[in-house]
Amino acid sequence: MMDGLDKVKKILIVALVVLMGLNIYAHWHLATHPDYGMTTVKTGDVTWVCLTDHGTTIGCDTVKEYR
Repeated sequence: MMDGLDKVKKILIVALVVLMGLNIYAHWHLATHPDYGMTTVKTGDVTWVCLTDHGTTIGCDTVKEYR
């Protein structure tokens, strides 16, 4: 019976180590790989396009709309 419990403990430890490794990798990946995006904002007659990185605005510039 003890051998069965030892196997379960080993499996749980391996699973925990794998999950911790995946968590560390995910944090590293998010920190080193930017998530760029663009948003547009209209103020009166002017349309602005803004570059974002992980939701933080990096910069904005005006754009001319195509019709």
